[in-house]
Amino acid sequence: MIRPPKSILIININLIGDVILSTPLVGLLAEAFPGVVIDFLANRGTGELLEKDPRIRRVIYSDGNEVGSSGKNSSYLKGIFRSYDMAVGMSASDRINVAVIAAGRTTRVGFYKAGNPLKNLWQRLMLTHPLESSENTLVARNCSIVADALGIRHDRLNVRIFWDDEDDDRVRDVLEKQGLRGQPYFVVHPIARWAYKYWKFENFAAVSDYVFEQYGLQPVWTSSPSDEEKEQLQKAIGLCRHKPLTVAGDFNLNQMAGLLKRADLYLGLDTAITHVAASTGVPVVALYGPTFTTRWFPYDNQGPHDQQSPAARGILRHGKIVVVQKDLECVPCGRAGCDDNRNVSGPCLQEISVDDVLSAVNVCMTADSPMNV
Repeated sequence: MIRPPKSILIININLIGDVILSTPLVGLLAEAFPGVVIDFLANRGTGELLEKDPRIRRVIYSDGNEVGSSGKNSSYLKGIFRSYDMAVGMSASDRINVAVIAAGRTTRVGFYKAGNPLKNLWQRLMLTHPLESSENTLVARNCSIVADALGIRHDRLNVRIFWDDEDDDRVRDVLEKQGLRGQPYFVVHPIARWAYKYWKFENFAAVSDYVFEQYGLQPVWTSSPSDEEKEQLQKAIGLCRHKPLTVAGDFNLNQMAGLLKRADLYLGLDTAITHVAASTGVPVVALYGPTFTTRWFPYDNQGPHDQQSPAARGILRHGKIVVVQKDLECVPCGRAGCDDNRNVSGPCLQEISVDDVLSAVNVCMTADSPMNV
C-alpha cells in the first residue's frame, strides 16, 4: 500500500449515475486511511446527494464547465491546485485527468482510453497510477480497480447514499398526506430523461395493477421535479385501475433512497433512480433498451466486488436485481435511440412484453424462485 495520505480529492464530473457508482471508493479510502480528509469534485446538479455523506468533508462543484477551460467559471481549479496528497479520477476523461494532475501533490490516479498511444501519452506520464479503461467493466468496479492499484485489500464494494431524520420525516409526511400510513408499498419510476429509454405507460399501468392485486402492495409512482415529467406522470397514472400515490418531484435523491429502502419492490427504467434503488437493497426490476449492461447493470451490494452482468443481453438476474432487455441481434447498440434519435423508443424496449416484466416481478417477490421467462 502507498504512504497514507492526509487528504484525498475524488473527481467525477459526469452524470448522476456515475457519481452514485463512485461512492464505494469513498468507503474503501475512508477505511484504508483512518482520519483522512476526503473531498469530492462533481458537477452542479449531480453532487448534491453526497452532501449528507459523513465520510466526505466537502463537495466542490465545477458548475458544469470544462475543467481547464479559460472561462471565468474555471476558477475552482485554483482552489484545488496542489491541495491534496492524493487525487483520483473516476473515468477516462481529459477534463477529469486535468483536474487530477492539478490537484494531486503526491499520488495521482486516473483512467485513460486505450488506442492511440500518442494521444494518451500525457496522461500516462503525468499520472502516478495510470489505469486503462475498459468498456466491458461495470462502472462501480472502477472503484475496485483504483483500490487494487493503491494496494487496498477488499472483498466487497458498497454503493451507498445517506439520508437523515429530516429526510425520513419528509418522506413520511408526503406519503401520509396521501393516506399511506404504514402499509407496504412498491415504487414505479416510469419516466427517463430521454424518450428512447421509455416503455409504454399502459404497460407500466398493467404491471402496477397486477402487483397491487397479486401482492397487496400500494403503488407509489415517482418522477423528477420537471413540469413535463410531472404532466406525463399524471397522464400515466390515469391508465391504472388502482390509483397510485404520486411523488412528482417531491423528493431529492437522498429522500428517494429513504423511500426506496422501505419499499417491497422497485420497477423502473435505465435511469439514475434505478442505481439508487439497487443501492438500498430493495428488489429491483429494471427495463433496459440499447444500453450496455456490461457497464451499467445495477450494482448488487450483496454480491462479490468483481461481479459482472450475467450476459450481454436478455433477461438478466443478479441477486435481487433483474434487468429485462430484449434479446435482439441489434441489442445492445449503445446508441441514444435508433439512428441516435433520443426522442424515439426503439424495438429493444417496445418489444418487451408485460408478461416478460411480470415474470421478473414474480422472481423478485419470491426470493428462491428460479428465473423462468
